[in-house]
Amino acid sequence: MSALLDGYIQLAHAIVIVAAESYKYTLLAVRHHTKSDSMYRRKEELENFFLSDWFGLLSGLDGRYFMKKMQEVYYFDR
Repeated sequence: MSALLDGYIQLAHAIVIVAAESYKYTLLAVRHHTKSDSMYRRKEELENFFLSDWFGLLSGLDGRYFMKKMQEVYYFDR
């Protein structure tokens, strides 16, 4: 049973990592004035994911805080 649980935990971590990487590159693209509607839609989709109960369950993180920190690093040039 422990190996099965470890697999689910690894999957949860992988989902969060992929979403975080995607958000990072999306923020960078928006910051560098990419004029793509699809980029803004992707940003909105990812932000909805980070604010969802599903993200909280997978990560144990506060999605609003997570997005704020990502934006500070990759969008607002701090």
